[in-house]
Amino acid sequence: MADGRHVVSGAPTNAAFVVYTDEQGQLLDTLPVCQDFNRGLCTRPTCKFVHLQEGEGVEVIDNRVAVCRDAAKGQCCRTVCKYYHIPVALPPAPVMAALASYLQ
Repeated sequence: MADGRHVVSGAPTNAAFVVYTDEQGQLLDTLPVCQDFNRGLCTRPTCKFVHLQEGEGVEVIDNRVAVCRDAAKGQCCRTVCKYYHIPVALPPAPVMAALASYLQ
């Protein structure tokens, strides 16, 4: 993008199924990365782990990625961001909390 924001080209097909928030609907600081995806072994269409493409430039530590809080607010200005940009729009925290409690 011209404003320097990091853009993921095409959201992974499982992006809507990744668990991004805690039970109260608050955005998690880190997310687990799918260990099978880059080996071509993930066959779960509703996989709850991040499907991270090789070469995205996102830093992975202990099989987890840190969420870019700036991007979550729509304000990341880094030319290259080492943090994970959530590729789907998230509902407000109260809605996420209701969903989390419903799914448990």
